[in-house]
Amino acid sequence: MLSADYRAALAAEAAGNVEAAAERYGLAGDREGAVRMHLARAQRAADRNAEIAALRDALHWSGDEPTLRRMAASALGKALLARAEAEGVATARDRDRLREAASVLSAGGEHRLAGEIHEKLGDYTAAASAYSAGGLIEKVEDALGRDEERHRAERERRDAFAGYETHMRLGRRDDARADLARCIQAAPDVGDYRRLLDELDAHLITGGRVELRRRHRKSVIVCSAPVVAIGRDALCDLALRTGGVSRRHAEIEVVGGGQFMLRDAGSRNGTALAGLPIVGRVPLSDAGAFELGDDTRIEFKLLATAGAPAALLLTVATGLDRGAQLLAAAEGERIDLAPVDLAADLVFAKGRPWLGVGEARSLRLAGEPIRHGRVQLVRRDVVVVDDEEIDVA
Repeated sequence: MLSADYRAALAAEAAGNVEAAAERYGLAGDREGAVRMHLARAQRAADRNAEIAALRDALHWSGDEPTLRRMAASALGKALLARAEAEGVATARDRDRLREAASVLSAGGEHRLAGEIHEKLGDYTAAASAYSAGGLIEKVEDALGRDEERHRAERERRDAFAGYETHMRLGRRDDARADLARCIQAAPDVGDYRRLLDELDAHLITGGRVELRRRHRKSVIVCSAPVVAIGRDALCDLALRTGGVSRRHAEIEVVGGGQFMLRDAGSRNGTALAGLPIVGRVPLSDAGAFELGDDTRIEFKLLATAGAPAALLLTVATGLDRGAQLLAAAEGERIDLAPVDLAADLVFAKGRPWLGVGEARSLRLAGEPIRHGRVQLVRRDVVVVDDEEIDVA
């Protein structure tokens, strides 16, 4: 005879009361009926969460019966996946929800769908396992290939970042930049590497001009630009604050081979050499001075390397910027910094300044001792030459 619970379940099902029917089927020990009613509950659910709750009940009542369990797990896994996709995958919690969906789908025999979820999560080993359980051999091989590619990219990222750190420490900034570019190509999340690259790019010096700011003395400007601009404009290589100086007052053309040509840049008050106003280009030789208007006098001196002129030293002799100095040379020429009381030397290559030990007893970059070769300076560097700290701008 039918039990009272079973008869009540049949009556509730006939009346369309699936919740009561599911409860009574469960009390009667009829797992198939309980699962069927919970699946019906899921179909009638008002929202996704109610649907998932009903499907979890269906999976619970399926027990170890394979057919029932696959049916309930398949439905629950698809509902979990639909909720995850609707809400988006932005947090670790969202990823955990997707992993649960994949696990339930595998239990429901939906191996292809489970594998695809694992691939979206970047877990190619789990994807291969899911595909293998479903006999999807081609998908297994593809997932394993992707896993190997991911490991290769991770090795490349680690090697590139280690190279970046080493090159930054040794002052090889162009090499460090190339390593960051490799990190961006290899990493799945490029945010931190892009930030480091943008920061490095903002500090790179490429225009053939560097300012060495000394803590207790006047700054020294060193440049290898083809034309050295002098004037009141802050963009000039030698910027002056005297009122009688025009925004771009005069220019010195760096010809190379130790030749430097002075010319007026259309200033209001004119440029004079040895007291005589200049017209056109006038060569600077040996040592002397030139005047910008009536109030600013700049002394110049040609500096020799290996017996031949190679660099030009300018020293502001009067005005608000008295004592300011600029060293100019053609690109590729070694510029000895001894005339401005620094034992190191400097060379420009492609507009980038490279500082060498020269005659210094010690040279440190960001606390790292540099004993051989040169370091590529960038803005905000702090170098120490024989115990004197210098900020790079």
